[in-house]
Amino acid sequence: MDYLRRKSDGRWVVRVVVPERLREIVGQKQLERALGRDPRTAQKRAYPLIAEFQATIARAERQLELQGGGNGSSRPRRTFSLSEIAHAHYGEELAIDESARNIPGLYTSLPFSRPIRADGLRRVAAGIAPADETEALIGWAVNKFAEREGRESPLEPAERQSLARTLALVQLEIVEREAERDRGHFTGTPALPILQRPMEAQEPELEPLKLQDLFNAHFRELEIQGAGAEAKRRWQPVFDDLKSFLKRDDARKITPEKLDEWKENLMGRLKPKTIKDVYFAAVRAVFRTALKARKLPSNPAADLTIKVAKPKLPREKGFNDDEALAVLKAASAYRSKPSDNPSNQEHPKTEAAKRWAPWLCAYTGARIAEMTQLRGEDVTTKDGIHYLRITSDAGSVKSGQYRDVPLHPHLIELGFLDFVKASGSEPLFYKPIPDRTTEHPWHSVARRVSDWIRDLKIVDPRVAPNHGWRHRFKTVAVEVGMNNRVMDAIQGHASRTAGENYGDVTLKARKVAIDTLPPYNIKA
Repeated sequence: MDYLRRKSDGRWVVRVVVPERLREIVGQKQLERALGRDPRTAQKRAYPLIAEFQATIARAERQLELQGGGNGSSRPRRTFSLSEIAHAHYGEELAIDESARNIPGLYTSLPFSRPIRADGLRRVAAGIAPADETEALIGWAVNKFAEREGRESPLEPAERQSLARTLALVQLEIVEREAERDRGHFTGTPALPILQRPMEAQEPELEPLKLQDLFNAHFRELEIQGAGAEAKRRWQPVFDDLKSFLKRDDARKITPEKLDEWKENLMGRLKPKTIKDVYFAAVRAVFRTALKARKLPSNPAADLTIKVAKPKLPREKGFNDDEALAVLKAASAYRSKPSDNPSNQEHPKTEAAKRWAPWLCAYTGARIAEMTQLRGEDVTTKDGIHYLRITSDAGSVKSGQYRDVPLHPHLIELGFLDFVKASGSEPLFYKPIPDRTTEHPWHSVARRVSDWIRDLKIVDPRVAPNHGWRHRFKTVAVEVGMNNRVMDAIQGHASRTAGENYGDVTLKARKVAIDTLPPYNIKA
């Protein structure tokens, strides 16, 4: 039955949702009663309660009509299946029988003959009883359920006859149970197929465990600490894709086999590295959190893998000398094309990004998004040292940790500080977008810089147009003998050993290291 559910702690409850239009009258969103942990006892107690709850809802329906809140026959009504009616009637009648037996002297004086009553019920069940006999024997039960459904018009004759025959069969089972109880036996079970639904063989399903709820729970603790926003943005499409593929939203129904089917689907659309590093990483992490929180019995994605061929490296990952100079020369000379149509004119901040982002990446080894998210307030001075503070307060930082990177003297010579002063404290390279629902604006700018460099066709297409600077910085830093620990501190790379976590790489030490980098001479 849909109303009988087992909670995560093993307790059974009976629950009936109250239609929204009736909640003010009933005073609750749902009617619920605990049934204990024993499945047989829970099943025995459930059906009378279901009938009671449905009667409460039926009374609320009638009250709404009297208040003028109904909208006639167009209002949706709850229609019970024959199985629900059979179970509810069976449980309710046995509960009444149990209550009657607890009143001393009552049961022996009940004025009916079970054999005669049973014969009549058999005629009703067979469909051969006269109409008056049918009404006398079982009509009260038919009317009871018609009322609980809030019927405004009588049942059609065929529908009423079908319900009467079903309830007659159920009533015969009740007669059998009553006779057994007279002999002191209270463990009898019905033979009627519609009533043969032992809970241990067919347990009611738990409420769906929605993927989005697991996803939100995974990031809840991170959000409290002000972290995880970027990962949440990147991973949301992963779970949207998984839910769309499965065509159902219940994490408990996800099996390793289903995820393997999803994998096959992804392989037809995405690169293996994207599948591994984004899609599979996201699903494994969220399910792992759910497992630790005891929301899932196991992690179906634990063994979800995909082979990613090691990329061939026909050349270095970073820009070579000629490519670096070509990009920086193009950046210095860049001016947006004028347009008579203001809507087609490139925004001045995007123009500034193409002018300055390559230079900043060249002398800091930073990620492109860490540069395009810079604000005027992130460029500051301490002890005479001009430096950039790369912080998650401005946008996204992969490690989540801030770092300070001194400005190379050549950047100051080129006029970067003058540009920052003219920009004020606002973002240097993008216009803030209120109520953003798409990707971060600094990511959009970073992509435009990348596309622009690609379109110039001055660098090898096998080199990432933005990330190539990050590789080149390492190359140049090694050439000038920069200390590895200082190099990693400047670029935001993790320490190699636990010992490297002791002590600090000071701003002064970083400044000394940055000044050892040779300037790029684009005029030669």
